[in-house]
Amino acid sequence: VTLLSNLNVLMVKDDACTFDVHAGEMGGWPPVVRQAIRHAHSANYDPEEDIPSQARDYIRGSMQKFARKMKAEAKRFSSLKRHRRWGFKAPISQMLLPFLEEVFPGFSFVHVLRDGRDLPFSKNQSPVDKFYDALYRDSGPSVLNLPPKHKAIKMWSDANTQVLQYMETVQIPSKGSTYLPLKIEMSVEEESLLQIGYVCNQKLNLGYKRGDMCCRLRGYIRLLKQKDFFNGVKKRYGKWRQKTESDPGLRQALHLHGKNGLQTFKYLDENGEDTIVITPLHDVPSFPICDDVEEVETCEFDFPSKCIESPNIR
Repeated sequence: VTLLSNLNVLMVKDDACTFDVHAGEMGGWPPVVRQAIRHAHSANYDPEEDIPSQARDYIRGSMQKFARKMKAEAKRFSSLKRHRRWGFKAPISQMLLPFLEEVFPGFSFVHVLRDGRDLPFSKNQSPVDKFYDALYRDSGPSVLNLPPKHKAIKMWSDANTQVLQYMETVQIPSKGSTYLPLKIEMSVEEESLLQIGYVCNQKLNLGYKRGDMCCRLRGYIRLLKQKDFFNGVKKRYGKWRQKTESDPGLRQALHLHGKNGLQTFKYLDENGEDTIVITPLHDVPSFPICDDVEEVETCEFDFPSKCIESPNIR
């Protein structure tokens, strides 16, 4: 979110800490998402064929309320500053992509992924608690009664591969959407963060010349270094190795239930072996992004605590 903000994308927010939007105008995400996945059992579905009419009408009405609110917020705040694009962060909304297309035709989707083996050890298990039973309601006891950590990686693997399939088979070819999958682990080094910024600028058509982009991102990265961001965030990723070091059974189960997603998103190679070096999902530029761009003393950049003060934009 902060990287896109520094590339002049207006990010609508409800939560100043997580930068999420909670969709309160439609009663929150959970009841709407559950209506979709309890019938479709997937993130890759056709609303007309896979969702009964009553549930479909409810979801569409809810999404229209959400879209009106987001568009109004974007219009209101973009008038204070020129923004080329606007967006929002709501990870669970990826389960509603077919309905998002109806209210935001041809949307761009930045699909941020984290190694699914880390998720079972996250303090935030709300996606599993809120949505697992609905997604797998017809799968039988062998799936519904899995241990919690097994559920977490299974849902991560299934949901994210279904999202990829939907974007590649429906949204991109027939709707003209832009799809950009990114690994969050690529954000822990200065150069890889610059690479992500460069790719976002190119793929999302944000319009920055490389010199201007480097100018803004250098100021942003300088502040991250002052806050010791890079050392701190590295500790969040790859924790599954230490957590399963003395529990080979759990490590094996994580690879079993997560194999499809782990291989699809290149956390495992085609032989099922761990990829120690992080393999990006985007095309990596073959040159250092900003090495040949002259440093400047003063450079405009944004940081969440200094953004527009509002219940929705912070």
